[in-house]
Amino acid sequence: MIRIFGLFTLLLLSSSVFADGVWKVSKGTQHFYLAGSIHMLSAEDYPLPVEYLQALKQSEVLLLETDLEQLSSPEGIQQMIALNSYPSGENLLQQLSAPLAKQLADYCREHNIPLEQITRFRPAFAAVMLTTTQLQAQGATAPGVDAYLQDEAKKSGKKVAGLETMQQHLAVLTELNNSGAETLIESTMEDLTDSSEDFDAMRKAWRSGDLKQLEALYLTDLKNYPAIYQTLIVKRNNAWVKQLVAAHYKKPAFVLVGALHLAGDQGLVQQFKQQGYQVTLLQGNL
Repeated sequence: MIRIFGLFTLLLLSSSVFADGVWKVSKGTQHFYLAGSIHMLSAEDYPLPVEYLQALKQSEVLLLETDLEQLSSPEGIQQMIALNSYPSGENLLQQLSAPLAKQLADYCREHNIPLEQITRFRPAFAAVMLTTTQLQAQGATAPGVDAYLQDEAKKSGKKVAGLETMQQHLAVLTELNNSGAETLIESTMEDLTDSSEDFDAMRKAWRSGDLKQLEALYLTDLKNYPAIYQTLIVKRNNAWVKQLVAAHYKKPAFVLVGALHLAGDQGLVQQFKQQGYQVTLLQGNL
C-alpha cells in the first residue's frame, strides 16, 4: 500500500527539510546548491545543519517549489479551497466504501476533528489535512526549513522564487484527486496508525543523509502506482531539470525541494549526473 503519510510530508505540505543535506551541483565554472526537504519539523530539529545557511549565504536566489507567500496569501488559500472542495450536496464520504467511510468518521471522532471539516474536501487535500493535524499533535510545530530559509533570504535582500507557479503547484493536488478516493484515504488511514514511527524515521534519515534509505522507504512503493508516481515525481523532476539546466545563473542559486525529488533513478541527483554535472554532498564548510 502506498505510504501517503510520508509522501505528503515529504512532498506536498508547505515547510521543510529531509535526509539528504545539501548538494553542490556543478559543471564548468557554474554551480548551484540543491537540498531535499520534509515539510514539517519539530523544535528539536533546530538549529539546522550549518550547510543550509552557508549555501543560502553564498547564493543569489533561493528557489523553492513554489512561492510560499503567494500560496499562503488570501488569494492562494481561496484558490486552493475552491479547487479541492466538493460542490454543494457532495462530500468525501459518498466516494468511499461503507467500511472506509466509517473508519474515517471514527478516526475523526477519536481525535476531536470535525468530520465535516475533512469530508468537504476532495481526497488528496483531505489526506493533507489529516496528515498535518497528526504531525502537529506529535510535535511538528516549528517552522519548516523552506519557510525559515525564505525569511532569512528576505532579511538579507536575496531574491526568492518558485520552480512552479502557484497554479502549477495546485494542479498537482488536482491530478492526485483523480487517482481515486478509496486508494488515497485507505492509505492515509493505514499510515496514520504508524505515523509516530514514520515521523521519527524521517528525522533520523535527515540527519543520516541516506538517499538509498529514502528510496527504499517511499519511492519503491510509490512506483507501484504509476499515475501517482508520474504526477508527484517524474513530470515535475523533468521540468525542473530542464529549467535549471537552461538557467545559467551568473551567481549560485539554492534550490530546495521535497526530499523524494532527489532520490531514485529519476531523481534530481541522478538526472543532473546524467546531464554531465558533478554532484557532491557537502559536509561542513562549503
